[in-house]
Amino acid sequence: MSNKKISEDSIIDAAQLLRKGAKMLSYYCPECKFPLFEADNKIFCPNCEREVKIEKKAEIAVDSGEKEREKIDEKFRLLDEKLQSAISKVCDLILNASSAEEVRILSESLEKLVSILEKIKKP
Repeated sequence: MSNKKISEDSIIDAAQLLRKGAKMLSYYCPECKFPLFEADNKIFCPNCEREVKIEKKAEIAVDSGEKEREKIDEKFRLLDEKLQSAISKVCDLILNASSAEEVRILSESLEKLVSILEKIKKP
């Protein structure tokens, strides 16, 4: 990391860049860690006053985040399927129950399964 400190003038310059239509990016300068800006198709650090190039590694991180989200969605889908299958099996067991006590216990289990299913489906 550079010894260059972030000055009050750099912050004022950054505010002026925003007023002039420059975009503040979600990337930071590798030297001083000041936010990078884009204007006139150039990416630069207003604090270091130098142009910066962004590598494609950041895009890979976004893609892996999307893949992780897809994995989580798939796990929830599988859990949903298993819960619905268990609910169906408990319903069958209730229909074939031989005592009121067995029906009560299975009904409690059914309520719990339905409750869990509702919780995972909430946004």
